[in-house]
Amino acid sequence: MSMTSPSVCPRCGQSVCADATHCGACGQAQPDRDDPPEAWVGRLIDHKYAIERVLGVGGMGMVFRAKRVLVGDVVALKVLFPRFLESPLQRRLFEDEGIAAARLAHPNVVTVFDAELSNETGVAYIAMELLEGQPLKDLLKARAPMPAAEVAAIGAQICEALVAAHGARIIHRDLKPDNVFLESLPGGGTRVKLVDFGIAAMLDAAPRDDQNRLFGTLRYMAPEQCIGAPVDARADLYALGVVLYEMLTRKRATGKTVTAVLQDVVVPPNDLLEPERRMPAALEALVLSLLAKRPEGRPASAAEVRDALWQVAEASGARRSGGGGRPSVSTQPRPPADVQPLEVAPVTGARPAWLWLAVVVAAVAAVVAALALGSGAP
Repeated sequence: MSMTSPSVCPRCGQSVCADATHCGACGQAQPDRDDPPEAWVGRLIDHKYAIERVLGVGGMGMVFRAKRVLVGDVVALKVLFPRFLESPLQRRLFEDEGIAAARLAHPNVVTVFDAELSNETGVAYIAMELLEGQPLKDLLKARAPMPAAEVAAIGAQICEALVAAHGARIIHRDLKPDNVFLESLPGGGTRVKLVDFGIAAMLDAAPRDDQNRLFGTLRYMAPEQCIGAPVDARADLYALGVVLYEMLTRKRATGKTVTAVLQDVVVPPNDLLEPERRMPAALEALVLSLLAKRPEGRPASAAEVRDALWQVAEASGARRSGGGGRPSVSTQPRPPADVQPLEVAPVTGARPAWLWLAVVVAAVAAVVAALALGSGAP
């Protein structure tokens, strides 16, 4: 039951649960279904999650800090705006995110505990772990161009997550710095977490009309994704290439339009850097291969890229800088079946801890933008 008082249906006068979008007796849409996020604080969702405070709001949903009533711990609760339950497309995207999350259990992928979409209550939610640290987007803005060893170690951990996702027949389709979170570990160091599978595509799912629609963020979309062609795991590898390019150079890999993504020739990263900042030739060649216009020109798998990045990180001799300087990535020999933590310098002037769900909310808004792109792309 809800912790707020039930409302009365304006059509038939029957009592309606405060969280319901429609009257259960007559089907009338309820006028309070678009309550502001603050109005949700204090509500009990699905008898399980007591909402404590708002963490962020995006184009399609809200994210709350919530207490699990039975367990007593706290989670991040992502709630779809009730009005989107009326959209078959948004319902499918939300369902796909829950399915994708249920398939994945990996140290480099955010853990999802629960997902539910209820017509009765009009609430669709996903409960996931609450992380502290900072999004890669903030680190990139503060420190790019970044040292090659650090970029390689972060990129290798992103690949660890992609290996797990692709092994489960899932393409992320929206890999970008907003959706890569650097989790601060209790014992020190940082672990990469891939978040927000809200527009993931299941390769083994039955074909759907929206399967090849223009979902994603243009800046990181592979050329084939930009034109609505079928995509596979190599679309995520292209996006990874864009992310690595930006970390290494602080520059865009291509221009800002679909035509630019399809036609622009990528400038070799070392051509943009001062001599003292230039990266190993092997890393430059890998990044350029990831940015190949045609999928067949890219590496065959995330595992292949991961191994190459670990080799670069280890060969670069990442170590702490002396004399009180900022620490670089601390790289140890890669364990065969686990993910190594890395040490990343904090963003100067930033809060010491960030709740990653602000990243998710920002990424959710990308779907709305993608729908607009789909209607206006050449």
